[in-house]
Amino acid sequence: MIEEKDLKKDFLSLTNQCWKFKNFDERQIEKISQNYNFSYLLAKLFNIRDINVSDIDQYINPSLKDHMPDPYNLVDMEKACSRIYDAICNNEKIAIFGDYDVDGSTSTSIIINYFRLLGIQLEYHIPNRFTEGYGPSKEIFSKFKKNKIKVIITVDCGTMSYEEMKFAKKENLDVIVLDHHQPEVALPEAYAIVNPNRIDDKSNLNYLAAVGVTYFFLIGLNRKLRSMKWFDINDVVEPNMISFLDIIALGTICDAVPLKGINRLLVIKGIEVMKKQLNVGLRSLINKSAIKGRISTYDLGFKLGPRINAAGRLGRSSFGTELLTATDPTNAEKIASELDKFNQERRTIESYVLDSAEKQVTQEKLEKKLLIVYGEGWHEGVIGIIASRLKDKYHRPCVVITISKGNAKGSGRSMKGIDLGNLVIAAKQAGIIESGGGHSMAAGLSLKEEKIKELENFFESQLSRNQSKLIDEKMFYVDSIISSSGINLAVYDEIEMLGPFGSDNFEPNFVVKSSLLASVKQIGEKHLKCLIKTVEGDFIEGIAFRSLSTPLGDELQKNKGNTVSLLGKIKINEWGGRRTPQLHIEDIGEQIK
Repeated sequence: MIEEKDLKKDFLSLTNQCWKFKNFDERQIEKISQNYNFSYLLAKLFNIRDINVSDIDQYINPSLKDHMPDPYNLVDMEKACSRIYDAICNNEKIAIFGDYDVDGSTSTSIIINYFRLLGIQLEYHIPNRFTEGYGPSKEIFSKFKKNKIKVIITVDCGTMSYEEMKFAKKENLDVIVLDHHQPEVALPEAYAIVNPNRIDDKSNLNYLAAVGVTYFFLIGLNRKLRSMKWFDINDVVEPNMISFLDIIALGTICDAVPLKGINRLLVIKGIEVMKKQLNVGLRSLINKSAIKGRISTYDLGFKLGPRINAAGRLGRSSFGTELLTATDPTNAEKIASELDKFNQERRTIESYVLDSAEKQVTQEKLEKKLLIVYGEGWHEGVIGIIASRLKDKYHRPCVVITISKGNAKGSGRSMKGIDLGNLVIAAKQAGIIESGGGHSMAAGLSLKEEKIKELENFFESQLSRNQSKLIDEKMFYVDSIISSSGINLAVYDEIEMLGPFGSDNFEPNFVVKSSLLASVKQIGEKHLKCLIKTVEGDFIEGIAFRSLSTPLGDELQKNKGNTVSLLGKIKINEWGGRRTPQLHIEDIGEQIK
């Protein structure tokens, strides 16, 4: 048993994981609490996140009007908007080339939906992941040319498409790139490249997803049309730019970009729009996903996003865009049902590949700073998900590679502090991989099978040279210690004031001291459900997802009837109009008194 007053800053749990308590300033907590009449806990959470006292009002009630940056701050944005304005005025045909993931689908969809309101139909193409691969192709550009397309907008891709842009220029096709992936110093010969990660871009918006870049492009274009009286001249109602934010929020959350600055604001306002269910396709998908009550970032990231992604992962890349641009409810319902089936199939495939990948995770591999696993014939559509799963489980950046006939394709997921996109670009410049790119948290690559070991050594060398720190055990960062009676609706509602939660704005973790595990039982195939008895004699529900046959699950079952400390997040189970507090258990430790 540990006395709370004697608790050290860091200590190991019963599963040998490290609990690290976040720093805070008692004086600032007192100041926040007094100024805003907050509870000590809420003031502490604001202080831990280093939110200035003077900024708290705007943090809680942010305004688009006060915080929306000027789109023209991005390099080439004004040039891109002017070219599309000219195309509209001259009745030139415009096409979109999008990526097959959620960020690409949402980016493509908002452009189509915006232009539809202008009375303009656009041609678009979402490539097949397996037969076409990532990014623009000369074949599709040629197809656009035959269809008399004059301007092409690439979204969530194009920054590394040197040969394709050279081809387009030769064919007199003006290409506008709207992207956020890491570029090299030399850029392709596109008409305009709007990418906040360009070396010469000073907008400080490099954390945007592609859908955010695309949204600012539409705002810039809308401003241009308004300033030139285009809406008045053509008797067109100016589109309500707020109405697109539901799709913006979906793409932003699913691309796991930092939920800070304008991203956080776009998601907050986007969820407000999504609650109105104005988009026919999103409404159908929400119903198919059985989302009840208030829509959360969890619903976007783990219910809606995976269903849209599933189609692209299984070779039906355009389904996501078809859904998000649908106007007929019957058609939207049909597409949503198909996406749900794809998602179920994806889960089955994912389970098989994950089991195969985990068998490769040896102690020797875990001694490296970046985990690489690979296998013959692994389904290319799920390797990104597997990389994310392994990254979370082993607390290592991870690249998962599938091999077919000597050719290898990989997908990687990273962690804060290790820029995977730059690592992949460096590997391409070193001649180890044939193609690849991405951003700091996710990247893709292609190479020959015999180069995999060389790639593994190259990444290790690069990370060692940059003195990237290897964490030997998973670190749980703890916001505060609370009693089991603190798991209640009032505390949950206070926590929500800090949201929405996601990358770079993580949901608070709490250590719940003196938790009596009254019962522990299995639910589903891999989960454990606990009843936690409070000192007042009440019972709180706890859920440990995917914990069966893991160190956490073993310790929970072994300590049934004992008083322990539990680490987790306070959640709400909304069912049948009732809101019931829960603890989502992530670790278990020795009792803290």
